[in-house]
Amino acid sequence: MFWRHNGIAFFLTVLAGSLCLIPGKDLTASPFVSFDKLAHLALFTLISLSWMVGLRKQSRFGYLREHFFPLVITAGIFYGIALELMQGALFVDRYADWKDALADALGVLLGALIFLAVYGKIAFQNTSRRSLPGQLVERFLP
Repeated sequence: MFWRHNGIAFFLTVLAGSLCLIPGKDLTASPFVSFDKLAHLALFTLISLSWMVGLRKQSRFGYLREHFFPLVITAGIFYGIALELMQGALFVDRYADWKDALADALGVLLGALIFLAVYGKIAFQNTSRRSLPGQLVERFLP
């Protein structure tokens, strides 16, 4: 059940990581400066949204099901930062760009907002009331 619900999220995560392996000289320059940032934002929005949906639906790992919201946000932001740091340190003709890391983090947060807009309180009904996401939803969502 885990992979059934999280296969797409895993694929998108690996795709984002593998795009960092492309040497910089093989990348074509975009006539639009913001296209790269928009691509980062869109990809990380899809990554975080798909992980949230998948982890919430899976039933094999209770901890992940219960704490999916802060885990996905934290892991997504750190993954974006780690990819940028690796680009600057390990890969040929690539460099770390804090604007890309910011676009990644904003994408993760946008995915979380879309998740809340679509699922709302329903996504947190079976989680414990003591969990932070459960408390936040009870307080801020009608």
